[in-house]
Amino acid sequence: MSKTQALNKLMIVIGLLFVLLVTLQTHAAPATPVHHKMTVELHPGLRMLKVQDVVTFPKDTPRKLSFLLHKDLQISLKSADDTLILLHAASGDEIFSEYGLELGGSDLNASFQYQGIVYDPVVEDNSRGLISADGATLFGNTYWYPSFLGQQKSFDVTVKVPTPWKSLVQGQMISTQTIGKTQVSRFVEIYPQEDIYLVAGPFFTYDLAMKDGKKVQVLLRKEDPSLAQSFLNLVPDYVEHFSNMISPYPYQSFSVVENFWETGYGMPSFTLLGPSVIRLPFILNSSLPHEILHNWWGNSVYVDYDNGNWSEGLTTYMADYWQQQLAGKEQSYRLNSLISYNDFVGATAEKDFPLRKFQGRHNSSSQAVGYNKAMMFFHMLEFRFGSETFKKALQDFYTANLFKRASFLDIQKSFEKVTAQNLDNLFNQWLDRTGAPEIELLDVKVTTLADGSFRTSYTLSQKQEQTYDLYVPVIWTFATGAELKQVALLNQKALLYTNTTKTRPVKISIDPSFNVFRTLYTAERPATLSAVFGSPLVHFYFDTNSKDATGFVETWKQRLEGKALMHSVADIATPAAKGALVFVGDQEAFSEFMKVQLQEQKFSLDEATITIDDQEFPVASTSTVLMTRLKNNPEQTVVWVRWSKDNNPTEWASRLTHYGNFGILVFQGRPAVLKSTWPVLQSPLQQAL
Repeated sequence: MSKTQALNKLMIVIGLLFVLLVTLQTHAAPATPVHHKMTVELHPGLRMLKVQDVVTFPKDTPRKLSFLLHKDLQISLKSADDTLILLHAASGDEIFSEYGLELGGSDLNASFQYQGIVYDPVVEDNSRGLISADGATLFGNTYWYPSFLGQQKSFDVTVKVPTPWKSLVQGQMISTQTIGKTQVSRFVEIYPQEDIYLVAGPFFTYDLAMKDGKKVQVLLRKEDPSLAQSFLNLVPDYVEHFSNMISPYPYQSFSVVENFWETGYGMPSFTLLGPSVIRLPFILNSSLPHEILHNWWGNSVYVDYDNGNWSEGLTTYMADYWQQQLAGKEQSYRLNSLISYNDFVGATAEKDFPLRKFQGRHNSSSQAVGYNKAMMFFHMLEFRFGSETFKKALQDFYTANLFKRASFLDIQKSFEKVTAQNLDNLFNQWLDRTGAPEIELLDVKVTTLADGSFRTSYTLSQKQEQTYDLYVPVIWTFATGAELKQVALLNQKALLYTNTTKTRPVKISIDPSFNVFRTLYTAERPATLSAVFGSPLVHFYFDTNSKDATGFVETWKQRLEGKALMHSVADIATPAAKGALVFVGDQEAFSEFMKVQLQEQKFSLDEATITIDDQEFPVASTSTVLMTRLKNNPEQTVVWVRWSKDNNPTEWASRLTHYGNFGILVFQGRPAVLKSTWPVLQSPLQQAL
């Protein structure tokens, strides 16, 4: 996730307030960026920086401006003809003060000197930026340099750090050298940037040159050539892939940087990963391509947050979904995206909002809209217009908006340009409405004609109040095993379709691969943990005298979006009739209950062995999560969690919150050796003929 994207909305709001209060900045941000020529000295032991900054403004800049600066930095003006005043000192939990600047001379330069301590402590893996003996990480919202709101920046930054530290700023490194006990590096970026980022620390550096001469480097806090090489092996291929899809890589290098607390951020030309995150094996095929792609979407075409954050959904589709395609798991990924939306948003209307209003992820329901629904929206665009047209439209969007702020409307303009169609209805129905269409299959009939051919008729209807224009995949299966694939245009409340074939069809399937963003039927989706985390009501059944069980429950309670109620083990005799049921611990009552619920699945359990889909696991040395739907009420889910001595239940409970797409989990120690769901046995959108 881009740090700039998460913070830009706050910056805009603050900027508008200051305009009203001070009436100094009355003009829109100029097309030419504000340019900073800085010399930055970092003093880690003192948590301090010292900066000389000459700021050059575009020619149409007003003579009176305001800017924000970190509250603990003391600033003085070195340009004689200009005037600097404090407009608003930081108050409460504000990290910045506001200053007013009046340009007095004929030129458009202002020279500043500022210094002070920058230290926002890391709390629950969050900090707005700090300098310490462990390292320095400075974001845009650290306000470590004068930030003229609404205006983009270019820069020429020289950073001085004590050896053996090294520094990194986005943009091109022009030079680096060691002078005595100081490492001096210079970074230049001529293209407009939303923020300036600076990281520094005692890094071990590994690098290589890509085919085009641009550099890939890995900056680690501990010497680890093997870890570095795993990134160096993959980054060039990812960069080349996205360059071919969109446009040449917009920066001169890409760096994977290890932070000194747990983060997962994407900045222009580098990604900042925490010490545990960077060593997770799945990062190489998930977060890494995602953060690299953000250099196109979000960090060179910027997001106009007032009109919706399109970047996360598009990046998810072109990076995360692409990786699933390579593994042959794209259908499951689409299904899981629909499940996430249905679990966290679909059942609770007040959590839903139009996609065009998404600005950033702050919980599972906002992620279900801004990532999952948006990902499906882009998939439907490619499904409807084809891969080549989709690619050309995005290339046009990128070229037209490079280093500018762009919105969903700009994406629509590019698709209209390439397709030569008016796409108002298509974009509006997915971006401005809440909810999702619900498709129904009705009145399927097969008639044998005089010539021996077969005519099939069926009706598709939309059950929701407002109709959508939908392109719905239809698959016919014949007795020979052959398939016929069609697409039905469903743009009314209900439509009758007919089909004539020489061979008798034996089955009709409507959207069996989940290509349409829609409401799922309970019967066509497996039970997954996201159904618990997104449920408005969750019932926990456990031994209240067990410290381990209580620790597990308390951890999960904090991750729920709904209300949690506590029950004893004995209450399982009459389980709650509404809400998700969670059985916590190795109780006989729980195992007997689950045996009944899983009778139709390939599952068995005795004192020594758990058997799942013909795979056997020893009870004593495995931790398991088993989830299903109640036989007498498929709308209600139940999950049973039990753990071996190799897993601390409180810590394990926290890890399980990252497995929302699964309903079967088996762990041997920490590793998950089985991740799956129980197979779906039927669907209302499939009918045998």
